Amino acid sequence: AALGDTFVVDVFGYRLFFVFSAEGVRRLYALPEHEASFGLATFTLVFKHKIPLELAAGRRHRPHDLFGNQEVEGYLDNLERAVDHELAALGSTGTFEAFAWARRLGHRLGLGCWAGSEAASPRHLDRLVPLFDRLDTSDSFVRPWRALFATATGKRIERAAMRGIEAVIGEILAERERKQARPGDYLQQIWDAWADAPAAERAVQVARDVMIIHMGAQSNLYAALAWTLVNVLSRPDLLARIEAGDDALLERCANESIRMAQNSLTLRQVLRPIEVHDGARAYQLPPGTFLATMLSLNNRSAAPGLDGFDPDHYEGRRLAADVPLAARELVSTFGHGRHSCPAQRFSISAIRIALRRLVERYRLAAQFAGAEPRPRQLGAVARAARPCPVAYRVR
Repeated sequence: AALGDTFVVDVFGYRLFFVFSAEGVRRLYALPEHEASFGLATFTLVFKHKIPLELAAGRRHRPHDLFGNQEVEGYLDNLERAVDHELAALGSTGTFEAFAWARRLGHRLGLGCWAGSEAASPRHLDRLVPLFDRLDTSDSFVRPWRALFATATGKRIERAAMRGIEAVIGEILAERERKQARPGDYLQQIWDAWADAPAAERAVQVARDVMIIHMGAQSNLYAALAWTLVNVLSRPDLLARIEAGDDALLERCANESIRMAQNSLTLRQVLRPIEVHDGARAYQLPPGTFLATMLSLNNRSAAPGLDGFDPDHYEGRRLAADVPLAARELVSTFGHGRHSCPAQRFSISAIRIALRRLVERYRLAAQFAGAEPRPRQLGAVARAARPCPVAYRVR
């Protein structure tokens, strides 16, 4: 508030031009990719400092391909199987930490969809989870020092994790080849797409496609799932309605939980001179500038009542029409227009399926007095400041 709706921040050699007014944020989302790039901004400020650059080079499959060209319904069986495995692991009674449980489930959900059912099995999952956690780019937002550490150490930890994942995916692919198995899943599609690669490189390139897809799709899913569970357990009235079968309410709770927990730093890297008007004056931004806004501010302040959790803020997956916004872009969960996250349907479906199965099987009770987001997080969906234990008992 002290800096106003428009200001500049210079940090680590980058110039960030922040906008928070209705006109400024609307302009940010309206800019075409060839003028101000989301993809390049993400690579420059996140991927470049965390992952080995060879991982990003030459990719043939990315999250937009995965969710743009294949119906989410095709993944539902995989989602159901992944939840079955996690519920079986819980047993009949006990306690789990909401975010830790959601993180493991998120890995199993995703890998089962695009790395084959083998990757989601205990045989391979227990090896893949810690490797992906070391490679996690979203952790650069949660703990920015880790990106600096990765750069300072030549990304040794990340490169070792990449090699480990390549080995596991390579084993899965080799076993399929020995058995002459062609299950027709997404991993098979990636394998077929690399048929022109030299034999020694093919499995490595397939594994790297899987890594990029998994990191992109999973960066926020588990935290969104965990916050939905935490918020529902904190409201017995909502829990009772969801236990009674209200899946529409469950989806609204998911969207509202994401809105409240969004800490994402939305960025565009300016590629050619552009003009940005914030409603008061026009600014000329040169190439190399990062046009930015932080969802954590407007998402909870752009209209009266948005500072509190209320699933009625949503009608289906859209913000309710009666929420009085100066511009619809001021509140965001999965982005707007051409910059919308392609994983929205998959993510909400995954949250609905996982929590529906969880509340059907168990009686749940929060073992935490309250849940607050981690302070000083610079992006991504918020992680919790403290553990959120949940007690469960089979029905």
